[in-house]
Amino acid sequence: MKIDILGSGSIGAKNMSACTMIDGHILIDVPNGIVKYMKHLGFSVLDIDTVFITHLHGDHFFDLPFLLFGKYYAKDTKLLQIFCPKGTLEKVKLLFDVGFPGDFEKIMKIISVKFIEFDYERSFSIDGFDVNMKFVSHGTLPYSFGYLMQKNGKRIAFSGDTSYCEAVDFLVRNSDIAILDMSILGKGDASHMGFLDIKYFCEKYPDKKIVATHMRDSTRAYAKEHSISNLIIPEDHFQISI
Repeated sequence: MKIDILGSGSIGAKNMSACTMIDGHILIDVPNGIVKYMKHLGFSVLDIDTVFITHLHGDHFFDLPFLLFGKYYAKDTKLLQIFCPKGTLEKVKLLFDVGFPGDFEKIMKIISVKFIEFDYERSFSIDGFDVNMKFVSHGTLPYSFGYLMQKNGKRIAFSGDTSYCEAVDFLVRNSDIAILDMSILGKGDASHMGFLDIKYFCEKYPDKKIVATHMRDSTRAYAKEHSISNLIIPEDHFQISI
C-alpha cells in the first residue's frame, strides 16, 4: 500500500486539514481545500473512485462538492463510492443548496456516485481491501468511525477524530501503521486525543508505526521536540509504503 498524508493539520493549523490518500485512488476524508491541493500536487480527482468519511464535521467532508464538480467538468462517469456516516448525503445536498443552488441535481445526471451510509459497525471488502469500521468517541457526534484496512497481509488504521477509547486500541493493535488524531498538547479531552495518549500507544505497541495527524501547530512543535522512535510527525504530502 502506498500512503500519502495529504493533510496533517487541525482547524486553525497552517497545514492542510487531515486527509490521507491510499494507492492513488482512495481518500480518507475530503476536508476543506483538499481538492485544490491535490491539483497543486499533480493528482487528478478523476483517479479517485473510493472515499471514506470518518465523521460529519466540516474539516472532514466540506470539499465533497468540489470533488463532485471536478468529475462533472470532466464528464467522468466512472463510479465513485462514498462510504460515510448516516446523514452524509443530506448534508452534501445542503452544502449545494447553500453554495450552488440547483447544481447537485445537474451534476448527478452526468456523474455516477453512490453514497453508502452507515449507522452501525460493519466489515466489508472493496477493491481487494478488507475494511473493518469501528465506532470511535468524538464528543456528542452519534456516528464517528475509525477504519482498519487490510490488503495482501498489510494493515493500516485510521482513527478519525476521537478521544482515547477501546476502539482506538483495537485499531492500533491490529494494524502495521496507525494514523491517529493527535490534536491536543498534553492529555486529550472528550473529542480528541493528545500527545500523551499517543505516547501511551507508542509505548504499549513499540513494534507499531504510528503517524500523528489532525495536529495543532503547538502540538506538532512539541512532538518534534520530544521525539518518540515509532512516532512519525508528518508534514503535508508525506508518503510512506507498507
